[in-house]
Amino acid sequence: MVARWLVQFRSLLEQDGLAVTVIALDAGVLVALAAGMLVQDSWLSFVDGRLVAHHWLPHVDTLTRWTLGRSWIDQQWAAHLMLYEVAARVGLVGALALGVACVVSALAIVAVAARKLGASSPRTALGMLVPLVAAPWMTQLRAQSLALPLFAGVYALLVLDARRPGRRVLWTIPLLLIWANVHGSVTLGAGLVALRGAELLLRRTAPLRGSALLVCAPLAVLASPYGFRLAAYYRLMLFHPPLASFVQEWRPAYVSIATAAFFFSAFLVCAAWGAHPRAISSFEAFALVILLVSGLLAVRNAVWFAFAAAVALSRLLDAAWPTHIDDSPSIRRTNRLVATAALVAVAGLSAVQAVRLPAALHRAFPPSAAAAVASAAGHDGVVLADDAHADWLLWDQPVLAGRVAYDVRFELFDRNELEQLTLLRAGSHPIWRSCGSSASVVTFANVAAERPLSREGVLAAGSRTIVRLPGFVAIRQPVRHTGARCAL
Repeated sequence: MVARWLVQFRSLLEQDGLAVTVIALDAGVLVALAAGMLVQDSWLSFVDGRLVAHHWLPHVDTLTRWTLGRSWIDQQWAAHLMLYEVAARVGLVGALALGVACVVSALAIVAVAARKLGASSPRTALGMLVPLVAAPWMTQLRAQSLALPLFAGVYALLVLDARRPGRRVLWTIPLLLIWANVHGSVTLGAGLVALRGAELLLRRTAPLRGSALLVCAPLAVLASPYGFRLAAYYRLMLFHPPLASFVQEWRPAYVSIATAAFFFSAFLVCAAWGAHPRAISSFEAFALVILLVSGLLAVRNAVWFAFAAAVALSRLLDAAWPTHIDDSPSIRRTNRLVATAALVAVAGLSAVQAVRLPAALHRAFPPSAAAAVASAAGHDGVVLADDAHADWLLWDQPVLAGRVAYDVRFELFDRNELEQLTLLRAGSHPIWRSCGSSASVVTFANVAAERPLSREGVLAAGSRTIVRLPGFVAIRQPVRHTGARCAL
């Protein structure tokens, strides 16, 4: 059996060496930048996962002071739980490895789908460049990371079914059932599955399968221990998201350095499709339009379009620039050697990072700094932490639960409160007097954010710095009881 697998692997490298090389390069970039994959949402996942592991599903907030007792639905509970278990049992490096594995597996699924749909190996390799370049947010470790292979699997089944209908498309339903507990993007996946079901019904090619997809896909979205309570959650997050005016990635896409590749890939796909409309199925064309509009409405959705574009673009490029595939022994040998070299390089880089990363993460997020903040806060002091470090403090110092002012779960605030929070960040004197002055410890993500507040006298007299690192500053301030009521 092992010998047969080795033969199959050798054949894969010889036929698809370019695609394997590009995916290996993508993996190498992720491994090299692994320390930067830990962001606010990473720490949030660890903290929420620990809460689920110890107390099961949360229904009200118990983690932050200003939203204490508010209704909270942790829709991503399964992703949070998995990331926590890996981080707790294997360490942060293990959690980062899981994030890299999710991205790489999604790319591999997309590449397999493109090849099965008839794309050539060189064009498939070009398509594999799109996701990482057009959607760099996927490099961040978060609940969305675990949704990437689920989206890739669902989308691959749908586009393959559009070419060769069969019962395998029903596997999208169990994937949606898992996805419904991992990430809110399941609504987008369910919409695509329902679209395929409607197409099967309208064409009367497989009415039973079409009906099953059309009925089960929307119901799968609610397949969670929270049940129908998720309806209100999705109504808020999809139709009236308060985050749209506060969090950058929830805002509509606009041309910038970060989004240039997304707009370029969208233009390339649209131009190639206009020139060769028969290169992709009608379902795939509709899906690309839906995903493109979704990416334009919110920057965070660009990743889904990028994966779909990778599947379509390879065949569109084949249609636009047909090329003769040289399958000679020398080319097959070259493919095998190049792909093998890329895989060995990634393996070597991964080994180096596995040794180096623990010390690097310790320097970036030193436990001593978190302990100093907890000590300065005492038994009942409030910590007004910056967005980047609030959940890290909760992760490293669980005793701060309920005493960190707020974290990145901005959906717990309404629009008015988010506006007040924006003013607080900017050092507004009235808001600071009513809210910020009650904090025993205030933290900043960098010195540049601290200086304006210190210079303008917003911080209480007698404040002193207790931690000063390149990416983290913590200040102990005397608590002032002004009698003003905090609007948050």
